Amino acid sequence: MPAQRSRSALTGIAAVVAAVVVIGGFALTNAREGDDAVLSAAPSATATAPAGQGADTGSTDTGSTETSSDSSVAVITRSGPDLPGTAVLDRCASDGRASVARYDTAALGEVVLQCGTSAQGYEHIRVRHTRDWQDVLAGHTTQRDWDDAMLTAVRAALTNPQKGLPVDAGDGKVCYAAPVRFDDGSTPSPDGFVKVIVSATTERVITAYPTRDSDC
Repeated sequence: MPAQRSRSALTGIAAVVAAVVVIGGFALTNAREGDDAVLSAAPSATATAPAGQGADTGSTDTGSTETSSDSSVAVITRSGPDLPGTAVLDRCASDGRASVARYDTAALGEVVLQCGTSAQGYEHIRVRHTRDWQDVLAGHTTQRDWDDAMLTAVRAALTNPQKGLPVDAGDGKVCYAAPVRFDDGSTPSPDGFVKVIVSATTERVITAYPTRDSDC
């Protein structure tokens, strides 16, 4: 499958996030070039499920998650289904608010990764970080694509983040992180972790990129 795909183009939650921030006590660091602007521009639309579909219809099986005592590990299998799948990306061609995947999180409840725009969601990650995720796969024997790795890592970071996460990333956003490895035990080098930035006001994934930092 081609590495890039083309297409045309609150109060309760804030209180929970604030509590998590007090516990975590970290600050967002080492954002990838270009994401500083994204972090300062909060999206305003509310996440929506695909038109005519049930609440679970945008969800995808985004890979394995290995749980340890205080965090999860995003385990990228070297063979597996193509994610998010043609049917999902077909919806993205006409609707930026369509859901690519949904995740249940302890801090924010349901978080959605939308098809998005150049500023947030799958489209932003595709435009800004395809090469970064391709580098994660480089040197490993695998037929997986960049978004197979990305979706696996996002799922692990959001559903079972490292201890003390998520933390405040400013402008109504929070940061999640998790280590990444392959099912043969090898680790991407040098970027062995993923950071995921989520809007706490709209519960949408803004960006997700590999990093060498173990926390936010």
